[in-house]
Amino acid sequence: MQRKSTIFTMIFILLATTVFAGEEKYEANWQSLDKRENPEWFRDAKLGIFIHWGVYAVPAWGPKGSYSEWYWNGLRDPESERAKRLERIYGANFKYQDFAPMWKAEDYDPDKWANLFQRAGAKYVVLTSKHHEGFCLWPSQESWNWNSVDIGPHRDLLGDLTDAVRKTDVRMGFYYSLYEWFNPLYRSDLPRYVDEHMLPQFKDVVTRYKPDIIFADGEWDHPSAAWKSEEFLAWLFNESPAPKDIVINDRWGGDTRFRHGGYYSTEYKNVNSGIDENLVKRGWEECRGLGRSFGYNANEDIEDYIRPEKLIHMFIEIISKGGNLLLNVGPTASGRIPVIMQERLLQLGDWIGRNEEAVYGTRIYRTHEDGDNIRYTRSKDGRYVYAFLLQKPGATIRLNNTLANPGSEITFLGSDQKLNWKREGEQLVIDIPIELRLNLPGDFAWVLRIEPLPYVLKPEIKTDAKIAIDKPMRVEFQCATPDAALHYTVDGTTPEEQSSLYTAPFELKKSAMVKVKAFKAGMAQSLLTEGFYDVVESKKHGVNYSYFEGKFEKCADFENLKPVKKGKIYQISFADIPARRHDFGLVLESKLNIPTDGEYTFSLTSDDGSKLYINDKLLIDNDGHHGSTEKVGSVNLKKGMQSIRVLYFQMRGDNLLEVFLEGPGMKKQTIPANLLLQK
Repeated sequence: MQRKSTIFTMIFILLATTVFAGEEKYEANWQSLDKRENPEWFRDAKLGIFIHWGVYAVPAWGPKGSYSEWYWNGLRDPESERAKRLERIYGANFKYQDFAPMWKAEDYDPDKWANLFQRAGAKYVVLTSKHHEGFCLWPSQESWNWNSVDIGPHRDLLGDLTDAVRKTDVRMGFYYSLYEWFNPLYRSDLPRYVDEHMLPQFKDVVTRYKPDIIFADGEWDHPSAAWKSEEFLAWLFNESPAPKDIVINDRWGGDTRFRHGGYYSTEYKNVNSGIDENLVKRGWEECRGLGRSFGYNANEDIEDYIRPEKLIHMFIEIISKGGNLLLNVGPTASGRIPVIMQERLLQLGDWIGRNEEAVYGTRIYRTHEDGDNIRYTRSKDGRYVYAFLLQKPGATIRLNNTLANPGSEITFLGSDQKLNWKREGEQLVIDIPIELRLNLPGDFAWVLRIEPLPYVLKPEIKTDAKIAIDKPMRVEFQCATPDAALHYTVDGTTPEEQSSLYTAPFELKKSAMVKVKAFKAGMAQSLLTEGFYDVVESKKHGVNYSYFEGKFEKCADFENLKPVKKGKIYQISFADIPARRHDFGLVLESKLNIPTDGEYTFSLTSDDGSKLYINDKLLIDNDGHHGSTEKVGSVNLKKGMQSIRVLYFQMRGDNLLEVFLEGPGMKKQTIPANLLLQK
């Protein structure tokens, strides 16, 4: 008997060694951790449900357009709307902590929630285990009497929902805030807070519930090294009982968003602003509420909630760009999900149910769009392309960015009727019979299934510098399709097979719009690659900058201060300004050489605040502390020199500044450096 036991032990050790030998062990540094790929299930999932639920669900209030879950933080200012409302309703001596015993969650039915999320078409759920207020939705010993078991609901809210969701085929995870607004230890001794409170608490919630996904947040006040995020993630991947295919986001320190961690996370971002290749490569997720707030805000009205058509079109936009949507609901204090939120989830779920083949498991196509009202995804194996029609089709549909294989079938999802189609040059022309047009299933968007003709991959333009200063720019083209012929132009026209044939790198001696396409017999020609490349003189061109350091709430806080440094760059951006710190302000000034009379439209996108002046007149006011926000202004300008001045400040979290120009003969683009002259 002992011999058999020994043999079994040896076999177990051998098997364990075999199983785990191939598993990569991660070191506690970003170089190692960033090698970990996002698990495939996350890219396949497309839709998750975010749930913000905490003590803030009791007051359930915020000014229009604000986050109700930031209620406690808003009480810092005694003159704020929140503070005045608190005193008016609850009295002068009432404190935020007094809301906790009022939170009963008496109608909380986690099985009902899980069923709703599954019907919505979600493939994962993320509940706030702890928001910035520090209140935990599980029995955390690090937050004694400030958790949902010790006070208020007297229930393990996170554990109960985890059990309910795992009865379905939906994956379960949680959100966790690294910082806590008013934790005395956090405010007085960050290293002790991390070692004695945050890390033990974080490891406890992982060990208890073994999440499939972790959404970290509240990281922006300190770098990842201060939070010991690298050490935590090495433990998570190597030692914790969490699944080996656990998914994480990128919010692990003020230095990590869009740089380190797992998938990249955006929040109420303008998803129509284009595809960021880094987002697509790493995997990304847009999180937002059905209203403006994440936590339930009783101050929101019907017009504050996203309409079903807009919701579905936004979802299509996101998945066409290779992303996921993490759609938030904010339950009431009693534990009910508001009816309007249920309705929106079910409307989205009904649409997905009819078109799930074009949603789950799909990948980004060669392009995500075809004009304003058509979007694309493709099946993972590349056999099918799905064209999403955002408007009901007429008698004929013309697709410019995909061709069908000869002899293949084209149908609408949900219909077996085969459509007549033909190729006209580089267009796919599809006829839609009137009886089908009148009886298309569903609402808001309709999907065509197409077997695509193989296409030549889009070529790349490579240069030796972003801007060539006082010297020519070397330009090189590359295409991943073997034996493809590359034809190009530098005069702004669209290249065809009769255009110049690329044979070797060449030099640009002046600024130019470079365009290139790739061609190969038997394949659809590549999409167009284009870019404006600047060749400028250092004495003639440039943007003067003044750089300020400090915590600023608006542009006026720094524009009249003495700058920390001044200098010259060649674009309206902060990317080339050396040695920036986390909190800074910036003034950028130049002369803009307008090429012709006409109306010009400027767009200013920033995170945080910014302003744009033309000829000393304010054209765009995008001031204040906020996430990525785009604002637009138009002005009639005469040919010749106009002054341009941009103010920008970064407070915390993400940083972004983009200035685009559009006008006569000029499509929307970053302001070319050759139009910016020394002031």
